[in-house]
Amino acid sequence: MPATTDVLPASIAFTVALAAITGEPLVAGAAAIAIRPALDGDLAAITRIYNESLPPLPAPLPGLDARAGGRPVLGSCLPQLPADGLANWMASHRANGRPLWVAQAGVEVVGWLSLLGFADRPACMPAAEVAIYIASGWRGCGIGRRLLSHAQAEAPLWHIDRLMAFIWHDNAASLALFRAQGFSAWGRLPGIVWADAKIRDMVILGRVLGAD
Repeated sequence: MPATTDVLPASIAFTVALAAITGEPLVAGAAAIAIRPALDGDLAAITRIYNESLPPLPAPLPGLDARAGGRPVLGSCLPQLPADGLANWMASHRANGRPLWVAQAGVEVVGWLSLLGFADRPACMPAAEVAIYIASGWRGCGIGRRLLSHAQAEAPLWHIDRLMAFIWHDNAASLALFRAQGFSAWGRLPGIVWADAKIRDMVILGRVLGAD
């Protein structure tokens, strides 16, 4: 997820400023957040938050012949999804028995986390990949920490004992979040990410639950 300079919601702006001054962990803003299973009515919010994580598209779009690093630039442009663009994904996610949670502030969904099957290989059912997305105006408020802590506590109920995260190497915020929660380096896939006309490595962080 790229960094954001959006203004924080007014209800938590003072808390964020105070935490920055005192150096204390930001907990008050996150305390009002409820974590619950996702519902069908959350689809538009889940899709919107996902779209906010995508690099902006160039204007105009590059031509078919444009190249960078030997790769077609157009292929690195990640299009925004329509409001129902994740409907099939949500349906298959549920059918495969994988959890999907949202973080809610008041009536607003401000983040979500899913546990994806590890390529849904039958022999790897105890492992899951974490996908986490936070609404742009709510990043840095402790919501990612709350969601990830919840997922680690709930995962054993889903017969999952190993969690992995696949993170772009320049996504410093996500790398810091997972490392702070006890995830360590499990691998690195060099150059497999092609987005925003940039080649990136995919860093794999993992944690064995209950091993501490």
